Amino acid sequence: MPILLALLLVSTPALKAQGTGVVEGKLVNRTSPSIIGSNVELDVVGLGGGMSILKSSKTDAAGKFRIDGLPTDVPLMIRASYKSVNYHGRVSFEAAGKAVVEIPIYETTISMTGVRVEEVRLGFQLSGDRLHALETCSFNNESSPPRSVMNMQGDFRFSKPEGILEPPRLSVTSPGSAMPLTQSALESADGQTYYSLFPLRPGVTTFEVDEELPYKDKTYTFRKKFYYDISGYQIGVIPQDMTLSGEGLTRVQTDAQRNFSVYSGGPVKAGTEIVWTLSGGTPVVEPEPAQGGETRVKPMPTIIGRNSLILGPLLLLGFIVVLWYAVHSMPESGSRQDARVKELRSRRDQLLNYLANLDHRAENQSIDQREYRRQRELGRRQLRRIELLLKK
Repeated sequence: MPILLALLLVSTPALKAQGTGVVEGKLVNRTSPSIIGSNVELDVVGLGGGMSILKSSKTDAAGKFRIDGLPTDVPLMIRASYKSVNYHGRVSFEAAGKAVVEIPIYETTISMTGVRVEEVRLGFQLSGDRLHALETCSFNNESSPPRSVMNMQGDFRFSKPEGILEPPRLSVTSPGSAMPLTQSALESADGQTYYSLFPLRPGVTTFEVDEELPYKDKTYTFRKKFYYDISGYQIGVIPQDMTLSGEGLTRVQTDAQRNFSVYSGGPVKAGTEIVWTLSGGTPVVEPEPAQGGETRVKPMPTIIGRNSLILGPLLLLGFIVVLWYAVHSMPESGSRQDARVKELRSRRDQLLNYLANLDHRAENQSIDQREYRRQRELGRRQLRRIELLLKK
């Protein structure tokens, strides 16, 4: 009986992956079509309820593949690992249970030629005796011919803040994706920086760094070294009476009603270290929910909602949207205004889904209650700010 049980357990994943779907496809080298992606490892990844590998295979000598026995009732993608970089193709089955997938692949390089930093945004939010900091940095890989940048010394590097209270949380949104992936930030041997080995594929890759910093005696000195040339940066501060000072900074907006200030600076050359000092600030007092009277957030039936537990930190994204909206809130054409409203609504839906899953985890006792209350309160604050912007 134990042997039979063991055999059943071993065979369970294979049984779950069985189906009638057939996927045929090939790898197409966009750097040089003459280079064939032969003998490349492939994984069929199920996207419903988490990212699980259902089957594995390899391409043939012509860079083609055929995988059968796949379920047709769950979303799937094919992942190809070419020269240590992952590439993906979504699977769309026809009525007959067949799908054709073409996956673009690229040669790799360590050169940053043709790659530029498009956006650098930072946010600082006072939370008790801590500063919650979020930085977003977007790289646009426009190399020609197109190549993926893969540098084992790190494609994205950022300074280690003094006194950081816990390891930074890092997430990455790759070109063409709407879902951030959580990554581990690697610390340099000298302990001065962190870096990511996530490749820069052609297109826009966005890194988000989430950090907790001390705010002893209501002051903190933030030192940041820029490792890339940038045309400028924007910094949001909550609350608005927390002062940010430093060389090259200009306060461009203060909004007392929505309790934030916005600063800008730049351009900055690679290798430059900038020092900013944050001081003061009145902590925001949030009303306590009535006993047993807090309304639970209902989950939204979207792919973000179904996968929000693996998205990484979302809470300060609402604040970054507030910052971006505030800097660009001057009168303009209706089409651009509509795009911003759409982005705000998208961020609102993401936060709603994130909070709904927090509630679910709390009910299942899979998250510490103190951490649950902290994350939920931060999320509620961001929702209120986004709702105010939508009503403007």
